[in-house]
Amino acid sequence: MNNFSLVETVPRIPFARGSLLLVMAVGTILLCLHGAKSIGMSESGVIMQLPQMLQAMPGKPVDISPSEQAILPGDTEMVKMLYQGSVVDNVSVQIVLAGGEKRSIHRPEICLPAQGWRLEGGHVKTVRLSNGHDLQVMRLLATRPITLNNGAEAVLENVFYYWFVGSHATTPYHLQRILMTNLDMVFHNINHRWAYVVVSAPVLKGLMPDGRDLEQTDEMLSRSVSELAPEIMKNP
Repeated sequence: MNNFSLVETVPRIPFARGSLLLVMAVGTILLCLHGAKSIGMSESGVIMQLPQMLQAMPGKPVDISPSEQAILPGDTEMVKMLYQGSVVDNVSVQIVLAGGEKRSIHRPEICLPAQGWRLEGGHVKTVRLSNGHDLQVMRLLATRPITLNNGAEAVLENVFYYWFVGSHATTPYHLQRILMTNLDMVFHNINHRWAYVVVSAPVLKGLMPDGRDLEQTDEMLSRSVSELAPEIMKNP
């Protein structure tokens, strides 16, 4: 499972962060006062079916691992696909959709260090979609040591793009997602059924013949998100 971790690019000014936490706290209090009014789970903002082709690369479904099944609540939905046009052209995609329990959705960054990845940096990136709209995604770079077939040691880089999708809402920020959840429950009677979408690819320059470098990998991922997002999001 391609999950990841990095400190988000949110304001570090104490006043700004304190103001955000205050708004979230007020939202929680209002939600408690509003509790007499039942709020049902909203419709998800994603289609839980990945396309058979992406960037002219055929897709192969990837099974959910036993560890993922053990960690996630039983009503969590997940689809995963590996798109591969050649040995050096491959893109992994997964969608995780929360059920009734909110612990299905977290900052995707949390699991990467536990899988041996070292987080090197990240920022929000705007991707122009094939339908002409713009989508903000969190772009992360992670590395980990690997051993090549000849026994030599090397470092593998992997680039991850992810974003959260709710009912008529998207964001690359975990804190913004929580704030949206609280405010929309209080003021709009919407209980977002959040999903997150992850699109990732390894940087194979220097590791395999004709492997893509970092810039080329980013370009491939941007094109993949541009094509994919309008197909899986109900309101792209």
